[in-house]
Amino acid sequence: MLNLILEDCKKQLCSALIHKKHPFRYLTLATLKKEGGPNLRTVVLRDFNPKNLEFAIYSDIRSSKIKELKSFPEAQFLFYDSSRLIQLIIDLNLKKFFTAPSIYNYLPESSKRDYSSILMPGSEIKNPDEVQYNLKKNNFVKIVFEARKIEYLKLKRPNHIRSVYSVKDNWEGKFLAP
Repeated sequence: MLNLILEDCKKQLCSALIHKKHPFRYLTLATLKKEGGPNLRTVVLRDFNPKNLEFAIYSDIRSSKIKELKSFPEAQFLFYDSSRLIQLIIDLNLKKFFTAPSIYNYLPESSKRDYSSILMPGSEIKNPDEVQYNLKKNNFVKIVFEARKIEYLKLKRPNHIRSVYSVKDNWEGKFLAP
């Protein structure tokens, strides 16, 4: 049963790449602030490799998440499926981040704007309409993480199911008390 749970998690994460309305497509990324404490934000799952448990998201290279990951290369993803009542918490290590002109050039114009504002993300503005873009000078970066641990929770009656899988245990699962 433990192996089937992990395989279903992988299957659902792969499905999130294909189906835009899949509940695992949007997730919460947690990083650590330089001054201490967590920083949470919603990101989009852009790539997942089920064999080596690598995940990728996109970002503006000037964003706070890049600075935080440079200082503390550990992070967490939180996925939640409200219809299946499944939560995944994944502990990650930053593997790499890199500019990827081939990916950026393939994006629709509307998405390119997310990585090409003239102002840095988080800059104070008076009005959202004053943001300007330079689509030729982008700040696009692909961030790749590798999983260290996956914690699974299925809310279910009469018993919730909770399990954990980690690289140090060669991804062999263990049940946990919910």
